[in-house]
Amino acid sequence: MKTIIEIPRIEDFNKVNELAKQVHELHVKWRPDLFLSVDEVISKEDFEKMIQAKEIFVAKIEDEIGGYITINIKEKINPSMRYRKQLQIEAICVDEKTRGKGIGTQLLKHVKQYGKENDCTDIYLTVNEENVSAIKMYEEFGFKVKSIAYSMQI
Repeated sequence: MKTIIEIPRIEDFNKVNELAKQVHELHVKWRPDLFLSVDEVISKEDFEKMIQAKEIFVAKIEDEIGGYITINIKEKINPSMRYRKQLQIEAICVDEKTRGKGIGTQLLKHVKQYGKENDCTDIYLTVNEENVSAIKMYEEFGFKVKSIAYSMQI
């Protein structure tokens, strides 16, 4: 089973949103103080912008989308810090029917290579502490914890 990673087409909008909803509902469960249950996680306008900016990639297996990843690249310029051109992973999703088959790792490999080709210095992402399977995948891929974010509801 060969997986192809590519920029999606506008026709892929509904499938990507279906996958986005799977992950979004996990976030609603974990953080109902932040996340709302919605029918459309990504607007069509935002989807089109991500396609144009090459900020979204889909994993296709036999022409079916099994996952996607969204990114952005930002330069971090601060006179008291080293220069960084950071590739930030905004979202990664693998269809619940195909999880555990290496699709997430293939998406990560693709954006790592994309980052190298665009002279990025590092990759950054955040993950919910309850997303144990994602944390395991990130650590196996080579990510290291560099910061801890705290939150308190008031």
